[in-house]
Amino acid sequence: MADADAYFEQVDTPDGTAYRPTGHAQGPWNPEFQHFGPPGALLTRELERCAGDDLPLARISFDILGPVPLRPLTVRAEVERPGRRVRLVRAELLTEGRVVALAAGWGVQPAPEDVPIDTGSAQKPPSPRPQAPGAPPEVPDHWRCGFLESVEWSFVHGGYETLGPAAVWLRPRIPLLPDEPMSPTQRTVLCADSANGVSAVLDIRQYGFVPPELTLHLLRPPAGEWLCLDADTELGPGHAGLTCAMLQDEHGPVARSAQSLLVHRR
Repeated sequence: MADADAYFEQVDTPDGTAYRPTGHAQGPWNPEFQHFGPPGALLTRELERCAGDDLPLARISFDILGPVPLRPLTVRAEVERPGRRVRLVRAELLTEGRVVALAAGWGVQPAPEDVPIDTGSAQKPPSPRPQAPGAPPEVPDHWRCGFLESVEWSFVHGGYETLGPAAVWLRPRIPLLPDEPMSPTQRTVLCADSANGVSAVLDIRQYGFVPPELTLHLLRPPAGEWLCLDADTELGPGHAGLTCAMLQDEHGPVARSAQSLLVHRR
């Protein structure tokens, strides 16, 4: 497996372009599978390329059909519902010809600049980011993986060793692809998939709590490299789990996410 300073390397194959994951894409559940943050960002990149620059993505939903292996991936997208003010695009993520994840994105025309209200300013203020966070928090062995090591973390409260709600400022240390900066939306998706991990209410050594889907509603592109993930997980006997999160930059909210959770004994 390649270990370039990016989550994927672009390679040419007889069937077209493929994206070979590096060790930085490895997830915590199984060393043979990816964390969904990097492939989710890869799907988002294809949605953005297909949707065009005129309509920013306002909602992105992912259906994760199974674990994404650490093998080369291909991505394809198409416009399903064209339009000048709203547009629906869909994308597929494949490995060895098998679809492993689906994505749908709604592009929505931004509100006019003279709209007289700004509800965003009345929302919960962002959690303060430590100006000098010092040494990064140690990732416990049972959470350790390539992806978590590739991200810089600064917890406001909670943590991987603490069960329950958490708020953490994070930023990826590496790009999605070499020499190509991630777009703000790609970075938001990559960070959002960690919500169920940082706000875990069960011990990962005893239970799995894996999301088969992820949905984000995007208010605006984040400013700067850091995002705050303020997450909470709810679950109990006899029903599915649910993780919800607010994503913020230093100016306020940028997105909300939700993930259903498959909860099982390991």
